[in-house]
Amino acid sequence: MQRVIFTPGMQILQSEKEVKERKQRVMSVRDLMHEGEKMTGAGKFEEAIKCYDEALQKEKTLLPLVTGKAQAQIGAGKLQNAVKTYERAMKMSPNNATVLFNRGVLYQKLGQFQQAVKDYTRAAEIMPRNFKAHYNCSLALKKLGHYDAALSEINSALEIDPRSADALYNKANIFVKQREYLKALDSLEEAHKIAPSDKGIKAKLAAVREEHKAWLAMEPERRKKREEKYSDKSQLHGYFNRVKKPAVKPEMATTIKVFKLTGNDGGDVSSNDPPSTTGSSTTK
Repeated sequence: MQRVIFTPGMQILQSEKEVKERKQRVMSVRDLMHEGEKMTGAGKFEEAIKCYDEALQKEKTLLPLVTGKAQAQIGAGKLQNAVKTYERAMKMSPNNATVLFNRGVLYQKLGQFQQAVKDYTRAAEIMPRNFKAHYNCSLALKKLGHYDAALSEINSALEIDPRSADALYNKANIFVKQREYLKALDSLEEAHKIAPSDKGIKAKLAAVREEHKAWLAMEPERRKKREEKYSDKSQLHGYFNRVKKPAVKPEMATTIKVFKLTGNDGGDVSSNDPPSTTGSSTTK
């Protein structure tokens, strides 16, 4: 007895035995994947990796097996191995926003923030309403010192979820890096209204207030240092005017003299009369 199995783009004629074997293989792969998930959840990452490897020997093109293995490798601390596993997943599904986001998280764990930003940005392009992609991208950009770009990303996250206390907290951290203490305090106050019992927000509010106070107290000293640094320079060429004005070349200098002209009858010529275009001129 034979049975026709339809698959995309092809038609394969299989025997009843082959169909039965295929069904058993699918069930085995499913059981191994579930066991891998269970082991990962229990923190038994090495056992989870073995389950996924065994399943992948039977079914090499199933994406959840590959991503599941990568997560187990991350849990086991095998981050470089997880990078390779995610590269395999990306070849299988290059426009998968979830895979891109998870690989971005992995790069962030490794301190490879530039790579993380690329993955988060691509994930957000595929899924513009992906709050986590914008939020994590902001964190990575802040680590790189790109504060304006980080602020833009956290604002995108807040457009998606305006009541995210975590996003407002991170926004305040960016403002602190920019010495924009009043803006940081505004963000923290808003976060405190949303999460009044959050101890971290309360502590951060107090810390930023103290930092702002200290920054203001140090302003006279900073001003004194600036004055000492530029004390030997004039106002035109010192701290406030560093661009030198081009000197006038001697040959370009012109002296204009006004002469009183007289007519043929000895009378004065009106200054409104047009200058003569004929006759000789006298140069002093």
